[in-house]
Amino acid sequence: MELIAAVAIGLNPYIGMFVLASLAAFTDHVPQGELMQVASVPALGAIAALYGLIAPVEFVFGKFARFAPAVRRMSQLVAPFTGALAAVSLTETGLPLPAVAAFGAMMAWVVAAMLTSVAARASRSAAWVGLGHIPILMAAATAAACIVPLALAKPVIGYGLSAVTLTMLGGATLAGLRSVTAAPARRAVRTTLPVAVRSTAATR
Repeated sequence: MELIAAVAIGLNPYIGMFVLASLAAFTDHVPQGELMQVASVPALGAIAALYGLIAPVEFVFGKFARFAPAVRRMSQLVAPFTGALAAVSLTETGLPLPAVAAFGAMMAWVVAAMLTSVAARASRSAAWVGLGHIPILMAAATAAACIVPLALAKPVIGYGLSAVTLTMLGGATLAGLRSVTAAPARRAVRTTLPVAVRSTAATR
């Protein structure tokens, strides 16, 4: 469950944590890790309220090209802390809590960083007229809201969605890196071609 929570939080730390804390406060379906066992219902409710209040602000301002970069940078800062908190709250593995927290933080940050990279490239895409980050971030927010409840009801579905999410983000990130490295080579060909043409004409 730690992996699933970290993936959901990496996609959207505010919505992911809001759903998780709400379910933990008002249902008995969330695994009771060491931290969760000492947390009170009011404390979980306060966490859910805090993240729930921030979520709409992030959801709205993250769609505007002017504010989206700052919103995404903030999400990348919040995601590791929130991922670590969720991991140590859910874990039932018996592993040392610092190791579990490090895993949750790293996984949430990796997902958030890949999502930021994909959204930034889509925002610059001429095919999406500069608005490509909007469907990507909306899809990420929807997935963040759905992964945790689905995983609690059907763990196989939760792990499957997490695997699909990581695969898609990883593939898109690698494709973006390949396009970035290929661009300088294309520019070099364009700049050297006229010189070659002129030298050929001169020899004639």
